[in-house]
Amino acid sequence: MLAQTYTLWLSCAGALAVMTAAVAWRRREVPGALGLFAYLVMVAVWTLTYAAHWASSGPLWPQVWLLASFAGAISSPVCVWLLTRLLTEPGRTVRWPEWTAVLAVSVITVLLMLTNDPWKLLFGPLADLSAHTLLHGGPWFTVAVVHGYVLILLSVLRLIRARQESVGLYRRQVSWLLLGLAVPWAGSFVGVVWGPVFPGLDITPMSFLMTGAVFMYAVLGLRLFDLVPVARHLLIEQLPDGVVVLDRRRRVLDLNHAARQMVGAGIQSPLGLPATEVFAHWDAALHDLRDLGDQNVRLALPDGRHLEVRVSSLRDSQRVVQGHMVVWRDITEQQRAEAQVQAAHEELQQRFLEIERLQVQLREQSLRDPLTGLHNRRYLQKQLALLEASVGTAYSVLIFDIDHFKLTNDTHGHGGGDRALQAVSALLQGHFQEEHTLCRYGGEEFVLVLTGPPAAEAQAVAESLRHEIERLDILHGEHRLRITASFGVATSAQHGPGTEQVLLAADRALYLAKREGRNRVCLPPPVPGMGLPRRAVTVPD
Repeated sequence: MLAQTYTLWLSCAGALAVMTAAVAWRRREVPGALGLFAYLVMVAVWTLTYAAHWASSGPLWPQVWLLASFAGAISSPVCVWLLTRLLTEPGRTVRWPEWTAVLAVSVITVLLMLTNDPWKLLFGPLADLSAHTLLHGGPWFTVAVVHGYVLILLSVLRLIRARQESVGLYRRQVSWLLLGLAVPWAGSFVGVVWGPVFPGLDITPMSFLMTGAVFMYAVLGLRLFDLVPVARHLLIEQLPDGVVVLDRRRRVLDLNHAARQMVGAGIQSPLGLPATEVFAHWDAALHDLRDLGDQNVRLALPDGRHLEVRVSSLRDSQRVVQGHMVVWRDITEQQRAEAQVQAAHEELQQRFLEIERLQVQLREQSLRDPLTGLHNRRYLQKQLALLEASVGTAYSVLIFDIDHFKLTNDTHGHGGGDRALQAVSALLQGHFQEEHTLCRYGGEEFVLVLTGPPAAEAQAVAESLRHEIERLDILHGEHRLRITASFGVATSAQHGPGTEQVLLAADRALYLAKREGRNRVCLPPPVPGMGLPRRAVTVPD
């Protein structure tokens, strides 16, 4: 009766392991799912062949099924290691030395079983394969058992560490995986070290019924292999940014792959070394690290690269700084692009300023007479418009031209006439500042607008200019030129109110001076209502 119950129990455990393995197989693309599938297949082999051992009779079949069961038991720890390895370190490739260390013992054990163990290394000299005498096996049996429990221990430790690093649902998933592994292997350890709990019965295959139920709940209830967290170390290792963790004494505790590329030449193992020794370019970033919280700096490396460095304080539950995390990003291309944009901006600014300068120059050239350098009639019109708009500003207008200028041109050529015009312009520019308006009105005619002086002062200014022009000694080639000028003077106070009226009044006075013999200054009579009546003033030569 006991054997039948035990066989039924084992069959149920094997069937549940097969069903859970099928569910894991459907999720085989997810990291760890293939490991769980392999483990559950070995569990099914272990339990079902052990059930067949109890259900069979005769001298041969019980031993055959017991050997198959032992093969499943030997292979299960390898599958446990594979499960936890794939689940917690999905991005790290398993290399051949690691595979050799894991598989060698199991492969040798199976080979000994297939060759009937000629040296009695596995089952010992008794060679009795009944369940209770397997515990008294040979030396290789001890190696196989110890190897299996070492793999189980490493797997459990890996899961414990993963549980500590997980939160929420992910922690619950790992907790149930630990439970599913711990129960049967704890029973197996007790049975191997202290003997069977029940005489003639191995409780390890029996406990796999609970293992199947736990894993089924983890896969379906906790969505294991549906919501699998990305391993934090994998995430950090694949970051393109450098990440370094420092202790309070600024020694390197950990660093990712990108950070290792920045380690100084000749440093094989940076862990435990001062950061300023490992990363020589960090002096500026770590020079004054205290309890300052987050800070950002930019570093220019000797090789031309630029880094944006962020330093964050790591605090414990009492808010005491226990270390720092340094994260940097290579911004060389960004810096180069910014420099190019800045250079382009500066070049554009220079071009803009040059264009403005040329525009000012062109505007000035459009308002100046190229021969004399004085302003032209267009500029005079602008200035008169400003005076028109400036209510209450007193001003005077002086118009004069060079007497008998055609005769000068006929006698000395246009070059002589040009020299005369330039000499008069130089005289004007030497006597009057920018606040007055000097312009060549056309041909040999000039206009001078003076702000402020009344008619009497304007007349005196014109008289002074007339005398100075008369005294000019103009050298043209081998000839010396003598010229005179006639002046017409009008003021806004007596001949306004508009600038055009004042300009016309001065022009009339100029023609009056010419009619009266030239080389003189004349004022027109004042406009009625614009001041005291005045007669035209004729200044004798």
